[in-house]
Amino acid sequence: MPRFSVKAWCRAVTVLGGVLAVVALLALIISVVSNVQGNPAAAAPATAPTAYLILAVMMIIGAGLMLVSAIIQRSHGHRLRLWMLGLDALFQSFAGRYKRRNANLEPDRSAEDSPTDPEDDGHARVKTVPAPTAPPAGGAVRGSPTPPPPDPHEPYHPKYIPLWNNVISYFGLFLAAMAILLLLTFALFTAVTRQANPYVDIVGYLVLPGILVLGSLIVPVGMFFKSWRLRRRDPLQKLSFLFPRIDLNDPAQRRAAKVVVGGTFLMLPVVVVSSYHGYHYSDSADFCAKACHKVMEPQATTYEHSAHARVACAECHIGEGASWFVKAKLSGTRQVLATIQESYPRPIPPAITNLRPARETCERCHWPKKFFGAQLREIVHFSADENNTRRELDMLLKTGGGDESIGRAEGIHMHMALEGRLEYVATDVKVQDIPWVRYTDRAGNVSIYRSDGRPSSDPIPEGAVRQLDCMDCHNRPAHNFRSPEEAVDIFLDVGRIDTTLPFIKREAVAVLTKPYPDRETAEARIGAYLMQFYETQYPELTVARRASIHQAVDMVRQIYRQNFFPAMNVDWQTYPDNIGHKISLGCFRCHEGRHVNQNGAPISHACDVCHTFLNPIERDGTAVVQKGEFRHPIPLEGVHATMRCALCHTGGAAPSPTCAGCHSLQSGFRVGNVPSLQAFKLAPDPMAEAVDCEGCHDLSRPRTVEVINEKCLDCHSDDEARYKGMLHSWKTEIDAMLLEVESVRDRETVEVLRTLRKAGPLHNIEATRIITRAILGRSTAAPAGRKSTGD
Repeated sequence: MPRFSVKAWCRAVTVLGGVLAVVALLALIISVVSNVQGNPAAAAPATAPTAYLILAVMMIIGAGLMLVSAIIQRSHGHRLRLWMLGLDALFQSFAGRYKRRNANLEPDRSAEDSPTDPEDDGHARVKTVPAPTAPPAGGAVRGSPTPPPPDPHEPYHPKYIPLWNNVISYFGLFLAAMAILLLLTFALFTAVTRQANPYVDIVGYLVLPGILVLGSLIVPVGMFFKSWRLRRRDPLQKLSFLFPRIDLNDPAQRRAAKVVVGGTFLMLPVVVVSSYHGYHYSDSADFCAKACHKVMEPQATTYEHSAHARVACAECHIGEGASWFVKAKLSGTRQVLATIQESYPRPIPPAITNLRPARETCERCHWPKKFFGAQLREIVHFSADENNTRRELDMLLKTGGGDESIGRAEGIHMHMALEGRLEYVATDVKVQDIPWVRYTDRAGNVSIYRSDGRPSSDPIPEGAVRQLDCMDCHNRPAHNFRSPEEAVDIFLDVGRIDTTLPFIKREAVAVLTKPYPDRETAEARIGAYLMQFYETQYPELTVARRASIHQAVDMVRQIYRQNFFPAMNVDWQTYPDNIGHKISLGCFRCHEGRHVNQNGAPISHACDVCHTFLNPIERDGTAVVQKGEFRHPIPLEGVHATMRCALCHTGGAAPSPTCAGCHSLQSGFRVGNVPSLQAFKLAPDPMAEAVDCEGCHDLSRPRTVEVINEKCLDCHSDDEARYKGMLHSWKTEIDAMLLEVESVRDRETVEVLRTLRKAGPLHNIEATRIITRAILGRSTAAPAGRKSTGD
C-alpha cells in the first residue's frame, strides 16, 4: 500500500477545502441572484436564514482547511506561498523584522548598505557566517565534516527574521479574513431577506466587526510573543528592530504597497459601515426588545401596544449626548453578562430611579408649560352581573399648564413646578413611599410637607432628593400592564367580547387572576374554564352561541398574552402605575391628606382638585349633564368615604357590594368559619342570624363602644339596665384575657392572636373565650408534658 507524505495529505486537504469553499460561494451567489430576479422556485430554499448561515459555515470550514494545511506545510519546510495576496512581501517590508547577528563578530556597515544580492528574492535573505565552534575534546570525530574556519576578511551579513509567520499571527489573519468574508455574506443576506432577524443583525452589526478588529489586534500580539521567544531562546544573539525602508522601485515592496492600500480600502469601509449600522442597531427597538427575548418580552409586548410604539427605546432611556450613551452601553454590558449567566432578577426592577430627567427626553415632544385647559375622559365599566351592566363615567381632567399667554396657569401640570420647584424624597425603590415634600414658589418661599409626623425643621429622611418631573407620574408610558378588569372592560366596550354572554365579565376576570406556571398552561386552562362554565350553566346557549363563546375565549387568551408573563413573574401588580389612584397608590402617595406643612396645612386630597365630574341628570324631560361630585355606585359613608380607592379596586375580581365582600374575615369569624382557626371548633355567634352588620354599625357615627352599645338599646330597650353597659363589660373581659394570652410567645400563638385581633373579638364573644382558654391551657400543660417526656 503506498505511503502518503505529509505534503500529499496537505495538498489533498487544500483541494478539499477549496472545493468546499467554492461550491458554497457559488451556491450562495446563485441563490442570491435567483432571489433578486424574483424566481420563487429557485429562491425558496435559500431565502430562509438557516440556508444562508449553512453556506457561510461551509465557506468558513473550507477556508479553515486550506489555512490549516498551509500551516502544516510551513512547519514541515514548505514555504507558504501567498503570492496571490503578496502577504509575504507585505509583512517582510512593513510589519517589521529583527536583525540577528553574532555577538562575537561586528557587521560590515558597507555590506549592509550595499545593493541587494541579485539572487535575493525580496525576503532580505543574505549569507551568514556561522560563529566559530571549539573542536571536541580528543580531536575531531572521524567521518564528521569539519567546519571551515571563519574568514576574518569576509564581510558579515546580518540575518533577518520575519516576525509575522507564527501561529498566533496566523490565527489573527484567519479571524480577520473570515470576518470580512462573513460580513460580505451578511451584506448579501441583508439585501435579499425581506424580514429582519434580531439575532442575525446582532452577528452582522456587532459580532463580526468585533471579530475583524480582534483579528487585526492579534497579529501584532503574535509578533511580540515571537520576538520575546527569540530573545529568551538565544540570549547570546543581539536582536534589534529594523524600521522598513520604503522603496517603491523594489517590485516586492510595490506588491506589498498594493496589498496594503487595497486591504485598507477594503477593510475601512466595511468597518465604518458596520460600526455605523451597529451603533444605530444597538439603539433600535428590535435590539432592545427582541435580542434578549425572554428577559425583555414583557416590556417589548407592552411597548408594541402602547402610544409610544413608534418612539425608539433609546430616545427615552438614553436621549442625546455622549455621556448618557456611554453610561447606557456600560450598563448594557453588565446586563448582557447577567443574561448570559442567567443571574438577572425576575422581574426586572423598574428603571424609574435611573432614568434621565424627563426635561431632557420627554419634553422634546411634550411641553407641559404649553398645555392648558381640561381633557374630557370617558371611562366605561361593566358590572360583574349576569347582564354585564354597562356604566359610563364622564369627567374633565384638569390638565392645565403654566403659560398664562395661552391659558390659566393651573391644573395637574402645575406639579411640574413651572412657577417654582417641587422636590421629594422616596424611601423605597419603586418610589411609592414619599414621606417628605418641599415646594419652593417663584418668590422663594419654602413649604415642607411631611407625613411621618415630624416637624418640618427635622432633618430630611434618608433617600435622594429628587425634583418632580414627568416620569414621577407617567412612570408607565410605554410599558403599561393592564389589569384583568380594565382589559376586559376595554374588550367589552369595543365589541371584541360579546356583552350579551351571561357573566362573561365576571368569569373572564376570574380566570385571568388565577395563577399559571406558563403561558401554554394558561391558554389551555382559560379555554377549558370558560367552555365548562357555559356548558354547565347555559347548555342551550352554548349550542346556539358557540362562535361567540370561542371568540371570547380567544380574546381572553389575547389579554393574557399581552399582560401576563409567568417566566418573568410579571403581571399587572408587578409595576405600580402612578397615573390615577386605583390598583396602586398613584396620586395618593402625596394627596392622601397626611402630608402637612409647617403651618399645619395639608396637601389637598379633594377630588375636585383634579377632576370635574359630569353627572347625567334629566331636566324637563331632557337628558343633560351637570358638574358635580363623584357618585360612587355604592354609597360611601363614614370611614369608607376616606379610604384609598386601591384597597377595593385591585384590578382583579371586584369585591361583592356587601359588608362581607370586603370584611370576609370579620363575617367569617362571626359565623365561626375561619380556616386558620378551625382547630378550635368555633360555633357561630348567637346573634349572627338575627342581626346584620348595619344593626350594630352606624357608618355616619364614630366607631366606638359607646356608639355601638347605643345600637343595642334599639332592640333591648325593655331591659336598658341590663344591656346598657353589656358591650363595655365584654370588652373589658376580653382585653384582660388577651393581655394574659400575650405572655405566650410561641409562633403559633402569635399568629392566632394576630388573626383574632384582625377579625374583631367582639364579633364572636364565646369564640374568643374558647380560643384564649385553649391557649392558656396549652401553655400550662406544656411544662408537665416536657417533664414526662424527659423521664
